[in-house]
Amino acid sequence: MKTKLMTVVVLMILFNNMVQAEWNSFRPREEAETPVPKPAGEIPNLTAEEVEKAKNEEDRKRFEEAAKRLEEETKRIAEEEAQRQAEEEKERKAAEAAEAAEAAEAAKLLEAEMKRIAEEEAQRQAEEEEKRKAAEARANDYPELSLTMAKVLYLLRDDPENSHRTFSFYPEVSGWHIFQTYGPSDTVMEIYHNEQSIVNTGKSDGDDGHDNNELQHKYLEAGERYVIQVYLQSRSWSGKAILNVRAEEPFREYESHLTVGLAKKFWLSTDDYDQTHFTTTFTPETTGRYNIETYSADEDTVMEIYHPDGYSMVASGESDGDRGVDNEELQVKTFEVGKTYTIQVYMEDFDNDGYAWVHVWRSTWDPITLAN
Repeated sequence: MKTKLMTVVVLMILFNNMVQAEWNSFRPREEAETPVPKPAGEIPNLTAEEVEKAKNEEDRKRFEEAAKRLEEETKRIAEEEAQRQAEEEKERKAAEAAEAAEAAEAAKLLEAEMKRIAEEEAQRQAEEEEKRKAAEARANDYPELSLTMAKVLYLLRDDPENSHRTFSFYPEVSGWHIFQTYGPSDTVMEIYHNEQSIVNTGKSDGDDGHDNNELQHKYLEAGERYVIQVYLQSRSWSGKAILNVRAEEPFREYESHLTVGLAKKFWLSTDDYDQTHFTTTFTPETTGRYNIETYSADEDTVMEIYHPDGYSMVASGESDGDRGVDNEELQVKTFEVGKTYTIQVYMEDFDNDGYAWVHVWRSTWDPITLAN
């Protein structure tokens, strides 16, 4: 804009100088008259006054033309300036609209993000409150069963505090679990979920464990609360028992090492040499007494336990001692921390196929003698 205005000023100055110069060149009374050259073929016959008049007329025309050009240039510059201002105003309004839209979108996104954060925080607080209440309820719940150590029970039918024992259990993973009692007493077992018994009718005293003991095989959901109650059968007045729970690993986990409280499932077949027996290992984290137990669809297994030095830890004739459920095996051995022991299981009958399980568990009492 400044450049255009300067251009107009320069034109005006030049125009004024030009006119002034022309007028100064023709002053009849002050300057000597200069003869006008005669065009070829013409005979001039003009007086000095006529010449002066002609020159003035020519100057006037040039002035009018310059004024016209100046007016046109001024008009053009004004139109360009107006157009420029209009475009700038349009761009300004567009920029303001874009900024307003961007600000509105940012405000919308911020509001949505604040809402999301608030919802997440509310959900987090609700979950924490739920966990707190669950933890508080769990802390005030019945004594809790564990996969790593069985419970030992003294039961007296006429003693209100010891006529039955009640425990809670919160499985860490969903899957099949086995609750089992051990000892010479005739026990009864109930399992409750959401205050409803999940034991099949007539099976709370089904004697599916060893002798008159109980064995319940149930699918449990992770994190849910289950209540287990054990008491003596009506004919018994007093007794001792062990209550153990173990979880079954998925079938294809048989290649991993044994873990306390987790039963390893595998397939045995007399028709396939590679599956006539199952071999696994166990490395204890602490030195102590461990119970190694089998169970199978055939209900008659044989078990060998080998020391890291290579010899069998099972007494002669006891690899098929049938101290477990029915004709299954149960061995009680002392293992040393950090050493790896090898356990081998196969079926006693060489004409049968089926699934089998082996697991390691612990208790402060010997499950065979119930001695400390």
